[in-house]
Amino acid sequence: MLLVDDSPAMRRVLRGLLQDAGMTVIGEAGDGLEGVAQAEALQPDVVLMDWRMPNLDGIQATSRIRQRLPQVQVVMLTHAECHGAELARQAGAAAFLPKSAAVELICATVRTASDKPDPSAAER
Repeated sequence: MLLVDDSPAMRRVLRGLLQDAGMTVIGEAGDGLEGVAQAEALQPDVVLMDWRMPNLDGIQATSRIRQRLPQVQVVMLTHAECHGAELARQAGAAAFLPKSAAVELICATVRTASDKPDPSAAER
């Protein structure tokens, strides 16, 4: 899993929570541009993406990741209003959660996203 959030403190908290739940975090990025580059380099199964970030927001970063790496699932995690869920889905996000969601829900959503089939596998 790759964590993309402009807050180092939020990345630390998320990393700890996810690792405590038995998940592996393979990288972190502090903005959308870095997130896209890290996703291309690391090719994680899931990206946990913040929406509001400098340089490239989470919606734009999600769209780029999904275009370039359709096997990578993105879970959008943000403080934004609930109408953002539709924008996140249009960009290709597998799920949209508020940062206030329970840890169990965040972990379950990430696990569900990591279990989604790779669309490129059908082409092999």
